[in-house]
Amino acid sequence: MKILQLSFKNINSLRGEHHVDFTQSPFVQNNLFAITGPTGSGKTSLLDAISLALFNQVPRLGKLSTTEVIKKGAILTRNQTDAYAQVTYSCESGIFASRWEISTARTGNLRDYEMRIISLKEDKTLDLKKSEVPNHNEKLIGLNYEQFIKSVVLAQGEFAKFLQVNKKDRGALLEKITGTGIYRQLGQLAYRKYGELEKQIQNQKEKINTFSEQLISDEVFKHKKKEAAEKRNLKKRIAKKIDDLKEQIRIKEQSQAILKNLVETENKLNEHNLKLENFNKEKGLALKKHLALQATVTEINEEKNLSVRLGDITKKIDSNQNSIQQNQKEWQENQNLFQLKFKLNSSASDFENHLQQYKQHIRNLESNRQKTLNDFKSLVNQITFNLEPLSILLKTKNPQLTKVETVDIFRKNQVELKALEQKFSFDTVNDLDHEDRQITLRLNKIRQAELNYLRFLDIQKDIKQKQEEKLTKEKSIASSPQTITIAKKEIEKLELQLDNEEKEEKIAFLQKKLSHYREELQTGEPCPLCGSLDHPFANHTPLQKTEKNLIASLKEKIKHHQLQLTKQQAEFKAANENLEAIHNTIQTKQKELNAERQKFEELFSKDINQIRANDLKNSVKLLEERREELKKYTLIKQQQKGLKKAIEDLNSLAKLLDNGRAIKKQIEQQFNGENFENEIEQAEKQYYKLNQEFFQLKSTQESLKKEQDALSIKHKNLVSVLIPQLSKLGYKSVETAREDLLNHSEFKEYQERQENLKRAILTLETSLTDLRNQNKKLEANTSVLSLDELKKSLEEHQHTMHLNDESLNELNHVLKNQTTFIEKIEELQAEIKAQTKINKRWKIMRDLIGDATGNKFNDYAQDLTLSQLLILANKRLTHLTDRYKMDKPLSQEDDSLIAIDQHMGGQRRSIKTLSGGETFLMSLALALALSDLASHKVEINSLFIDEGFGTLDPETLDQTLDTLELLQAKSNKMIGIISHVTSLKERISTQIQINQNGQGYSSLKIIG
Repeated sequence: MKILQLSFKNINSLRGEHHVDFTQSPFVQNNLFAITGPTGSGKTSLLDAISLALFNQVPRLGKLSTTEVIKKGAILTRNQTDAYAQVTYSCESGIFASRWEISTARTGNLRDYEMRIISLKEDKTLDLKKSEVPNHNEKLIGLNYEQFIKSVVLAQGEFAKFLQVNKKDRGALLEKITGTGIYRQLGQLAYRKYGELEKQIQNQKEKINTFSEQLISDEVFKHKKKEAAEKRNLKKRIAKKIDDLKEQIRIKEQSQAILKNLVETENKLNEHNLKLENFNKEKGLALKKHLALQATVTEINEEKNLSVRLGDITKKIDSNQNSIQQNQKEWQENQNLFQLKFKLNSSASDFENHLQQYKQHIRNLESNRQKTLNDFKSLVNQITFNLEPLSILLKTKNPQLTKVETVDIFRKNQVELKALEQKFSFDTVNDLDHEDRQITLRLNKIRQAELNYLRFLDIQKDIKQKQEEKLTKEKSIASSPQTITIAKKEIEKLELQLDNEEKEEKIAFLQKKLSHYREELQTGEPCPLCGSLDHPFANHTPLQKTEKNLIASLKEKIKHHQLQLTKQQAEFKAANENLEAIHNTIQTKQKELNAERQKFEELFSKDINQIRANDLKNSVKLLEERREELKKYTLIKQQQKGLKKAIEDLNSLAKLLDNGRAIKKQIEQQFNGENFENEIEQAEKQYYKLNQEFFQLKSTQESLKKEQDALSIKHKNLVSVLIPQLSKLGYKSVETAREDLLNHSEFKEYQERQENLKRAILTLETSLTDLRNQNKKLEANTSVLSLDELKKSLEEHQHTMHLNDESLNELNHVLKNQTTFIEKIEELQAEIKAQTKINKRWKIMRDLIGDATGNKFNDYAQDLTLSQLLILANKRLTHLTDRYKMDKPLSQEDDSLIAIDQHMGGQRRSIKTLSGGETFLMSLALALALSDLASHKVEINSLFIDEGFGTLDPETLDQTLDTLELLQAKSNKMIGIISHVTSLKERISTQIQINQNGQGYSSLKIIG
């Protein structure tokens, strides 16, 4: 896996969009580059953007959500509304771009973040949910998030700490760094699993004991079984007896029910015979008469219908006559209305023609009046619009008063216009708008000139201040070179004195050492140094000077003077740099001043004398006055046009008002009403309606009288035929016969009641015969015992059965429990046997790796991991230094890791004794080793090393960089070093520089 491009926008302090293309220059020429910048500028933000785009996580914050972004105030740059991070990488499956982005909605709230992966080879976005993107990146790269940040992004702090801690803490750190906490979990799982399985067996054994305690002996079991068989036989005998008794009771109860039913049926039969007899007495005669009249019933009904129709026609004739009288009354009222309101005689023979001419005349007058009114309203609106700016109120009933007021204002405006023309000669101006624009342009130009002139003066003032500041600085450091020279000479003097004192001290030390030999010299014995037998100075001891205090004092003075010299040199250097900066500022300001002067003279050459004479305010005042008066003049001119038009319109308005009043008078003379069209239309409709209604009523009256005469003849003929037939039946008139006729529903009711009673009597007689036959059959099988005696015997046998069932159920329960308990005991014993075989494997696992804390297996696994890590680290370390190797501590050694010093004959010592630079080399070797370990199945071609180079001396730093360059060359890895070390920035030419401005934002720059 290799990172090809990194693009991001508004991530942490890096505001705006930034792009880093590792496939282009300068990264193509040099795959070893530095990410540099001051502390807090945002160097590590590049690594945050990479992990964010791939996994939606950053090492310092963990997994991110929109809520986390808001809560922690991280990722999204301050005061920005959107951000994204995109990484383009290559892997075995192809080239992909993974993108993370977030933005702000119109409401000001953050939308939920989005993630996607684009296959650049196929040029399409993969169909994935945002939650699936990190897992898909893991699948493509071959590393999960934890492995990625351990093999691609190497943080030195964890490894520096790892080198020096004791064994216990080292295991915890190694577990955290390598992500091998699974071994602790496996040890704990093995321990817990065996305990749980053993607990299951113990629970099963307890269940067996519980079941065994509830078992009965075999002898008791056999006895209970025999007793249960006897109870079952007894139950069968009792059950047969109970069934016999129930059958006898059923027969006895059925016989009694039949006897009771027999009596009830005889009573009902007598009751229905009585009802039929009473019905024949009450309704039989009427039913008989109705049936006798059936031959003439049609003629009787027809006679009745003719009589009813004759009565109805007579009523209609009377009602129609009343309507004719009412019509004539309303017609007279309509005639009076035409005469009074419309001055028309509706009884005239040519009324209709005269009415049409009258309506057309009035309508013409109304049309003229409406046209005049519309013209009047339109003119009123126009005049009101023209007079509104002058606050003149139009008097619509008397326009002449408004005209007088308007003429007065028009004359006053004329006077004011002439005054302005005399003062400003506005009457000579052809285009007033153009004149206004010219004045505005002139004003803007003068004001701009004033601003530029003031800026010109400000720059001159700044130059003068900087020149004075430069002069002050030069005076303050004028004596500094001489002071520095004196200080250097003083240090040289003190160093010479110190050198002399140290030589004397050395001589004294040698003399003191010889004195020990001198004290041991014996006359006649050789000197151990020169071999002489003669010892002339045996008793002579040279003088010894002890100048230790003086030497210490001299060293302290030299140190103090050197500090003072360094301070003076630094101050002198800073002052010179400050002077140079001031000089540069003066030059820049001078260039700016010259540019402003040239620009000013080019733009305002015509106005420069006026500007220098400081006459700007007066010029501005005169121009503003002319502009205001010009606006006033323009406004009055516009008002005059409106006033002139209003005066003309007011004359027209007065004429329209007189014309409208004349038309209204003509209409009032010929129409005495409110709404002509509605009232004439109603009167006309009423006139035609009444005429048409009169002719219809007269026609209806004639038709009704003809129908009345025809029905009278038909009725008389029918009666003459019907009377002889009815006389034979004993009726003297049709009305008498009609009274004996039943209506259809009443006839049907009487007929049905008679038939129903007859059918019911027949049914009851049949049922009575059947019941008597059934009773004879039952009497042969009925018990001699009474019903109460049978029921009492049944209850006794049922009670005996209940007692027997209770005893039998109890015995069955005991027998069933015995069988169930035996089966469950056998089942549990089989389970225990099978589980014991399984538990043997888990017992071996627990004994080998398991304990409650998980330390046993974890310590073993961490020890193997540490050994593998140290092998890989020592391979890397050989490229960094040939002096040291790392090893695990022996039992008698310090708990921290051991450094084997090959320059000292393989001496073993604690890593705690190493210098900061040596410790860094060790931690870098460990970091690279972990990258090798984490990515042993995946080819990693991108590597970022975060900080730690500040502890190295120049020689070691060069050696480290040589090693990294060698690593890059051999493996073709792209290696990025994050650091703020100046010498490292000088050594590595390809850099991503992060610079911070005063507002807290940072920018990115690539150099190479």
